[in-house]
Amino acid sequence: MRTEVIKADSIDAAAERILDELKEDDATTARSISSRNNVIYFDGWDGLGASAVLRAVAQRLTVASSEAPAGLQFDQIIHIDCAKWESRRALQRAIAEHLKLPAHVMDMFDTQDAEDDYNGVAKESRAEIPQIVREMYGHVTKVLLIFHNGSDEEIDMASFCGFPLSGYSTNKILWTFQGRFRMCPRIKVDRAFNKDTAQGAATDVFLSAVTERESQVSYLVLQEAADLVAAVAAGKSNNGHGLVGSGGIIQIQLQQGHSDIGSDEDDDAPWQAADNLQREMLLDVEYWRQSLPSCLVRCGDRIASMPYWTSPPHEALLSPLGGMFQQFDKLGVLKLSRCTFSFLSPPFHSCNNLRVLWLDHCKDQVIFMDGAPEDVRRLFQRLWVLDVCYSRCDRILSAQMIAMMTQLRELNVVGAHDWDIGQLQGRLPNIRKLRVTKSTVGCNSCSESNLLLGMNKMELLDFSGNRTKQEGGVAANLSGISTSSNQLETVIIIDGCVGIQKFSFRGCAKLKNLLLSGLFEDLCTLDLSGTAVKTLDLSAMTARSLDELILDNCDKLCAILWPPEDKRRSEDKRRSYLKKLLIDTTQSGSTSRSGEGKSKAGSTAATESSSLSWPMVLVHGARAPSQFDWYISIKDARLLRSFVPSLEEYFRNNWVHLEISSPRCCPAVDVGSSESEGMKNQTGEEPQVVVSNSRQRKPQYNNNNNGASMHYADVATIVVEEHLLQGGEGNGNDAPTITRTWPCPPPFPRLDSSDCYLYTEDQQMKTKTDGGTIATIPSIICDRASILHVHDSLYNTSIPGPARWDYLRWYRVERCPRLDFIFTAPQLLGGGSNVCMCWYLRTFWASQLPRTRFMWDTSKLPLSQIEDRSFEDLTLLHLDLCPRLIHVLPFSSSVSSWRLLETIEIVWCGDLRVVFPLLDTNNTRSHQEQQQKPPGAMITMVDFPYLKHIHLHELPMMESICGLGRMYAPKLETIKIRGCWSLRHLPAARSDRSSDKVECDCEKEWWERLEWDGLGGKHDPCLYKPIHPRYYKKKLLRGSVLI
Repeated sequence: MRTEVIKADSIDAAAERILDELKEDDATTARSISSRNNVIYFDGWDGLGASAVLRAVAQRLTVASSEAPAGLQFDQIIHIDCAKWESRRALQRAIAEHLKLPAHVMDMFDTQDAEDDYNGVAKESRAEIPQIVREMYGHVTKVLLIFHNGSDEEIDMASFCGFPLSGYSTNKILWTFQGRFRMCPRIKVDRAFNKDTAQGAATDVFLSAVTERESQVSYLVLQEAADLVAAVAAGKSNNGHGLVGSGGIIQIQLQQGHSDIGSDEDDDAPWQAADNLQREMLLDVEYWRQSLPSCLVRCGDRIASMPYWTSPPHEALLSPLGGMFQQFDKLGVLKLSRCTFSFLSPPFHSCNNLRVLWLDHCKDQVIFMDGAPEDVRRLFQRLWVLDVCYSRCDRILSAQMIAMMTQLRELNVVGAHDWDIGQLQGRLPNIRKLRVTKSTVGCNSCSESNLLLGMNKMELLDFSGNRTKQEGGVAANLSGISTSSNQLETVIIIDGCVGIQKFSFRGCAKLKNLLLSGLFEDLCTLDLSGTAVKTLDLSAMTARSLDELILDNCDKLCAILWPPEDKRRSEDKRRSYLKKLLIDTTQSGSTSRSGEGKSKAGSTAATESSSLSWPMVLVHGARAPSQFDWYISIKDARLLRSFVPSLEEYFRNNWVHLEISSPRCCPAVDVGSSESEGMKNQTGEEPQVVVSNSRQRKPQYNNNNNGASMHYADVATIVVEEHLLQGGEGNGNDAPTITRTWPCPPPFPRLDSSDCYLYTEDQQMKTKTDGGTIATIPSIICDRASILHVHDSLYNTSIPGPARWDYLRWYRVERCPRLDFIFTAPQLLGGGSNVCMCWYLRTFWASQLPRTRFMWDTSKLPLSQIEDRSFEDLTLLHLDLCPRLIHVLPFSSSVSSWRLLETIEIVWCGDLRVVFPLLDTNNTRSHQEQQQKPPGAMITMVDFPYLKHIHLHELPMMESICGLGRMYAPKLETIKIRGCWSLRHLPAARSDRSSDKVECDCEKEWWERLEWDGLGGKHDPCLYKPIHPRYYKKKLLRGSVLI
């Protein structure tokens, strides 16, 4: 790397010198691969002025691009300002935008950013995307990249962006380090270059500038400021947080001669300008006081003449009668250290332009006055920034004094002792930044329910390292901090906070930055409802007493970073972490929830937490979602990644009620819970009503910018009010029919309030193959699910998986138009081990699945690896309106018994051929070929010891229930069959039944076609009691109803 120092007294002179450096070698100059000068670094004047010079170079080449001098013609000039560094990916995106990459390439940024959001990856840690590097390579011609690098490392643009820079490439890169107003010493720059020495530095030329002009520093600062203004105006500079308060920025403005700032008390523009400038600067003069660059050291004499005054570091008594500040009529910034004076009549009361007041270890000289003089009132009224450090606050921050500070924008209190912070309530209407740190505070003058009432413009709150307990454990009257400021963006609480039991920022719609760290030994409740927090980082806080976390209406939430186990584990092992958890990301923060409340009386969440505005899906007989201590309602299942592995212990010890649907769908209809009159079973529940065929009510899709939604009405209502009658049983000329089905039974056992209710929306996600998705719910949650209700899912093609559903007891899936598979095949464990699925499942209810053909993808989970005990506790099997379903539960022929199955009910499944195909896993023939009975083959008898009811309706393709096997159901009571003209056999029944025969409700013509094996096989017509319709179907008029 070649190093050169250039002499330049101005920005223009340095820009011209760099343009000479950028010129291509002429044709007569010998050039080789080893002598390239394509990457040029400019360090400015000890760090200052570099950004301004780079901007001047860009302006010269952009304005005169068509008439550029020889050697400076470039096809593309890309000017990237990352002085406020965000991440390598943000840099890559900025370059991609300049290159105008295709839309599908730019979409990769959004896709990967979304993934990183849900994985909790910090923005500053996000790396470049390799696929986009390859795309950039094809879009780069002869390019000049001018780059303001705000990071702390050199970036090799050749590998980062695919820019050819080696050999005879004519591409050029001009860059600088660390952004504007760089006050850090040269050693930091050298360290960054030395870090890459082992890999080989990417920079070819290192340039810096020197000057002999005395006023160079002020000139460069002004040029840097002008460059910043230009960058902000062009929208190229990122907003961030600097390292110095706004008071320091105002001080700089005053030192530049702007002593008339804020002359209009109602004019907020000067403050906003100062605050915006502060966000763009990495300036910490206090930190670098011992190692300032040489150019700043030479300016010490000039600083003394500026409108800024600091008291001597030793103790001093300042008298208001001395008139020592009378001549400072333009004084704007005043710092007093270890001084004693009267706060009600300060010696600087005549400083009409004072905007920043800093009191460090100051004492109040008590004098008795009837109120503050008018000039003192005017002084504090016009104050913008007040710093009170380790000084008594009972006078300077009394209610009387605070009431004067109507224009105060920033209040910093450090080291206060026994300060009544309640005096802030209802005051400071213009405060933007409130910092109270390392203090002991209480609240004796007001209620703590809304301590910061009236601070509607507050943007930053810092409450770090405070105590609300006196020494010896005496509690102060302050147990919580709450605010609902709709302008609050940042909350900082580091070094913990002793004594505070509750932090509530409910309703702070702009709150997106939350920094929590340290010990919170008394914190019980954290409420962030209605905020814009995207990543909730709790990993650095120790809060072993945290019982409630409320994140209601947090629609931006993507990830939660939990504390490690040692920081959340209580010394009392019986005490659990987070007894109550409320997360809802399915609504915007402006939508309040209603009605039921999430917790019972006595809970904080019951009184202040939310309200469920959308109509909830209540499963008949199950606990209402509002009654669960853990309530999670999310719009993207990727948020659940945050729970694994940190909170796996909770799910191992509790059950889950899991619900999945598309956004904004109407709730599923629970006819079984209706109290209307009608046909009811022995438990008093009303049966379901199923209608089908061409006139069936179809779901209505509402496409808009926010996605699609599906609306369904109550099926029973459709039948009663609209009299939808369905076409008949074969040729389309038969009588329409309505069929009633058994009601869906309630889940058993009923879950406890300590268990978890989890609802996730089925959001449409873009994939490389199609628009379909699979809900990515962690296996630990699926395997602990006891209730699974999937309804109105427009985008899922398989749900949810992959999991074995070890403890699932109740499963209902309905109205899912894109569902191909009812289950996602669980992951195989390897080593030839088998998978046991849905061992405890008792109720399986599937309805209105137009695309579903199989239960799961057998190519991913072969039958040979499914244990025989899978689904062995199944009690109810119900399917309706699944026209493409071929078979239901495909198991190997080794299955010998269905222990608990009581009811089989299948309605309007036109392609269904067999319910339980008993397949030989060692047979190489297809499933369809195995269902063809070879001549002379023995019949396998399959026991259904508890089967009582069979209802089959409109299954024209069904040939058998058990494949080639014969069902034996000794407790069979009723069979109801309509439209199953291919079915030739009924189950075998107990042969000693003389009086209690099996009732068989069927068509007379179908009954006469049945085939029987005789009494020896317990399969004879005498074991059944046929019941035929009162009217023969061929004689019915069109429009009649069969019941």
